[in-house]
Amino acid sequence: MLKGDKSMSNSEKIQELSYKSTRETAHILQVSLGTIQKMVETGELIAWKTRGGHRRILDLSIERQLAKRQELLKHFCSKNFGILGVFRDLKEVEPFSHHCQQFESKIQIDAFTDMSEALMAAVELKPEIIYLDHQLNSIDQYHLIHHLNKNSMTKNIPVFIHQNVFEQLTNQSTESLLPNSASNIESPHPHQNIYFYNDGLETLENLIKTALLKKLL
Repeated sequence: MLKGDKSMSNSEKIQELSYKSTRETAHILQVSLGTIQKMVETGELIAWKTRGGHRRILDLSIERQLAKRQELLKHFCSKNFGILGVFRDLKEVEPFSHHCQQFESKIQIDAFTDMSEALMAAVELKPEIIYLDHQLNSIDQYHLIHHLNKNSMTKNIPVFIHQNVFEQLTNQSTESLLPNSASNIESPHPHQNIYFYNDGLETLENLIKTALLKKLL
């Protein structure tokens, strides 16, 4: 409960404040309801409960969180950050690198054409994101994503795949993609660490910023 003063009751003072519901706050901050609960418990968000038991989040505390994130993201993106790129052919690195030069941030690209080498490099380099070229074999991408998710050192690294590749994977059964000895591997799905880009790469920078912001949360 918010502290009031002697001249005004707590309920009267609360009525003058601008606030959001828990669900609205989760949508604004792009986090789960459970995360909002934790942020209230740790004092990152200021909240109170109505007589009906509904939690209300003070707008001012939401605005402070957004401002804090913006500063963190600005600081993070002002530094060099690494992209581990996996390509079918190294000739594809140049156009991708050219596109990245338009970003505000300084990009360090480590390029690979071998999936096994890329997986080992991901463990060693710990890049900010992993980019999978759309021309790569979809089954190879499937296996790489699977192994990245299984490794504690790489499972939280955002992975960027082409929208069409993901659709190809989800439209096929797991058994059709894997040998019999590996039929128990789960199919990749759109969890919080997989991002989709399109042919023109127009949205890539915004996707990178979104991925980096989630790492800061």
